[in-house]
Amino acid sequence: MTAWRWRSDSGLRLWLLLLLAWLPFGLCACQSAALELQGLAEQVPLDGTVLVTGGAFRSTAATGTFFESGATVAAVEAEAFALLEVLQVLDEGRVFHRVVGDPDLERRQRVSTGAGADADAAALAAVLNQARAQGADLVLVVEELRDGPIDALGVNSRWPVTFVSWILLGIGAVIPDHTFESRASLRVTLRDAYSGRVLADPVLVGGPIDLALNERGSLWGLVQSLLVPPFWVASDPGSVRAAVRSVVQRRLLVSLARELKSESVRQRLQERRAASLSLQESGGAFRVVVECAESLAVATLQARGLTESQVRAFESQLLAARESVAGRFRYEAVLPQVPPDTLVQLAVATLRGEVASATFAPRERR
Repeated sequence: MTAWRWRSDSGLRLWLLLLLAWLPFGLCACQSAALELQGLAEQVPLDGTVLVTGGAFRSTAATGTFFESGATVAAVEAEAFALLEVLQVLDEGRVFHRVVGDPDLERRQRVSTGAGADADAAALAAVLNQARAQGADLVLVVEELRDGPIDALGVNSRWPVTFVSWILLGIGAVIPDHTFESRASLRVTLRDAYSGRVLADPVLVGGPIDLALNERGSLWGLVQSLLVPPFWVASDPGSVRAAVRSVVQRRLLVSLARELKSESVRQRLQERRAASLSLQESGGAFRVVVECAESLAVATLQARGLTESQVRAFESQLLAARESVAGRFRYEAVLPQVPPDTLVQLAVATLRGEVASATFAPRERR
């Protein structure tokens, strides 16, 4: 009786250990995206309002390797994923202070890669005009979704865990033991709303994806796994494509939010625009700092809850506070106190007529 109880307890302990070892793999796919966005949302947003246009309109697919169609996100829909999903991810990650979408589907199709150069230029000019009319500082163009095949990279390093769990517990089919990689990529450009100048143009890729037999195989494959180890069972192309498509689409969206909120993009926003605008807290007050290569001619402040006299006083104070620092001009002025949860937009123009603007949320700095 004692020996039987010891063997039963040992088997239970082994089962629990294997279950705990598998849980990170099984829960990774469904939790990683949410956790990434949650951590991203805790960072300070970019100082700006952005208009999002274009779309994930599928471009030509490369020839297939593992799959006959050679495509990852091929679908009946015109877009691999809706522009609304891009807006949602940017909101969830708090990438910008305010995000607005372009409702004109025809214009979105024209402004993305694929139309003629003249049509693209005309559509982009219309988008820039709309962005400025809606108080946007930046325009995010989802340029192109270039579809591509899924490469099967074979059995990965988890096969020993798969084998042990299969031979002892019969749950090897739920351990991710095969790796695949999609060649689909998403190209976006972040542009200045006034000049249309490209400030950042990342190309996002899906990366390697680990799948278990219950994700990559068919019903017949699961039956086969009763007799042979799961990592020896062939993958079903349809199942793999469905699983990889779901992961790739979400991963591209999360990568977009992370890339836009990276420190490198923050620096490009400061370096590639006509003027660098920032908000700094000092002694309980907020100071707006503008740095540029040439003198400012105009400054315009917009914020809810401020009187016209307060706005004019701030604008005059900012333009009068010119300093020359290392061959550049620096302007600094104290921002009037605004109601809680108020967005403040500052636009400046240089003597040559170049314009830059930024949207601040003072509450984010506390």
